Amino acid sequence: MNNLVVSNIFRFFILILLQILMLNFVSFGGYMLPFVYVLAVLMLPTRLGKIPTLVIAFAAGLLVDIFCNVLGFHAFCCTLLAFARILFGNRMLTRDEPADIDIPSVHSVPFAQFSGYLFVMSLIYCAVYFLLEAFSFSNFWPVLLSIVLSTLLTWALMLLMQLLIPQNKK
Repeated sequence: MNNLVVSNIFRFFILILLQILMLNFVSFGGYMLPFVYVLAVLMLPTRLGKIPTLVIAFAAGLLVDIFCNVLGFHAFCCTLLAFARILFGNRMLTRDEPADIDIPSVHSVPFAQFSGYLFVMSLIYCAVYFLLEAFSFSNFWPVLLSIVLSTLLTWALMLLMQLLIPQNKK
């Protein structure tokens, strides 16, 4: 197997394990939940086809659902996130340049563009997750607070992980 496939599989399982074993038990005041495992979906190679991207995202969400005893929320949100990435994620990363990016990361994309990409994708994931969890607008303000705080926490943790992990040199 080539090095790119191995590194993506390793990243996928490390982020899923981190989410399942540690971050699912972290809740700040009941409003902030970190979802850093979505970074595995957001950093999939851009040359990967649409169907494999959606299947991998569904599998990631399903794994988290199985270990969290949740009824498909993560699988749905992750699949929707992969769909959003396919629709406009690559355009967010490259802006005006027709650059060819293998793996989106803070090392391969300008910081402002990658930070914006992570923020928008985190917002999509958190909004869909918390709206599905509440399944009503009766508690609009607490749900909105959860969306905003969890988005900021997820975005900050993913950005921090990107900055702390060194780039692989070839």
